Amino acid sequence: MTDDIVIIGVGETQFGKLNGHGATQLQAWAALDAIRDAGIALQDVDGLINQNPYSTSQSMFALTLSEYLGITPTYASAADVGGSVTVMSMLQQAAWAIQAGHCRHCLVLQGENMATARPPNSQGHVFHTEQGGDEFKKPFGVQGALIPYAMVARRYRDESGASDDDCGAVAVQMRTNAMRLTNRQTREPISMDDYRASPVLADPLRRLDCSLVSDGGIAFVLTTRAEADRLGVPRERRVVMRSFAMQATHCSIASQPDLSALSLPRVAKRAFEAAGVGIADMDVLLVHDAFTFSVLLQLEALGVCARGEAGALFARGDADISGRFPVNPHGGLLSQAHFGGGVHGIEAVRQLRGDASGRQVANARRALWCGNGGIFSVFGVMVLERGEA
Repeated sequence: MTDDIVIIGVGETQFGKLNGHGATQLQAWAALDAIRDAGIALQDVDGLINQNPYSTSQSMFALTLSEYLGITPTYASAADVGGSVTVMSMLQQAAWAIQAGHCRHCLVLQGENMATARPPNSQGHVFHTEQGGDEFKKPFGVQGALIPYAMVARRYRDESGASDDDCGAVAVQMRTNAMRLTNRQTREPISMDDYRASPVLADPLRRLDCSLVSDGGIAFVLTTRAEADRLGVPRERRVVMRSFAMQATHCSIASQPDLSALSLPRVAKRAFEAAGVGIADMDVLLVHDAFTFSVLLQLEALGVCARGEAGALFARGDADISGRFPVNPHGGLLSQAHFGGGVHGIEAVRQLRGDASGRQVANARRALWCGNGGIFSVFGVMVLERGEA
């Protein structure tokens, strides 16, 4: 990716159960927060890329939001490839659109009311859109996210030797991290005893293995270096996307290949080569944590540690903000909020700008954002840097 495009603003809503707010209102809330952070006016926005909500069936959502905000962008698009990868790919599209001259200040947005849009007495993430292959899953009880992820979790744990304690160490660390910031859905810390006592929902996944279901929204503002200069944005508050790579292998869990054939190792290799760096050069890791075991699987695939050793990394403190590989200083999807994977990108920017109050990783200059969409259907890796050069 070109280093001529920089992120100059980020925004977020409150997180949790926000009754009365739909996807449109939540994305607009985050947009206005990001615009203020970037130091521009609403009418300066001439590009908008967002994600369609899952909680409400919605088409032409980029136009819906543009109309709601009262702007007339010269570039507008909606995207969805799943999870964190959706937001990464939207950031890439925004950079391309600006570079091609279609717009000058582009908003990238994700957000919806996943928690309060659920039918009464329902649990978990309730989809109001089809994901593909449902006719091969739903008749057999494989629906939503929990059941198919539990199937992969069992396979991963059998192959890697990962234990309850390994997954519990992730859950405890993410909750410890979340307690360091104010804008979070969770309120109380947890211990390993709390993890062990949490009920099994779908073997081997316990309640505390599962990420949150939240209402919320996030936003980014991108522009060129020259425009950032004109606006007077300090260089230490600019973030550059050095590289991005992604690869899809399937959509439905019914078509998932063996774990060894998932795309993350290849994706990470491409992203590192494009940025001219390696995993040892990363100061902070933002890892999609829909479930605890997902973090273990991804860290091992990234080369942070050998297969089956990621749990020990958490147990000895290497994943804490003062450790060798700080993971999700904000608490991630497990303990901050989950309405998609965008909170990881917001945290990456805050860490690189040095304004992650109370959870700042010392001298953070490079961040790795790793995520997946679907049931490990597509992986994405983005390398971000502080834009001081």
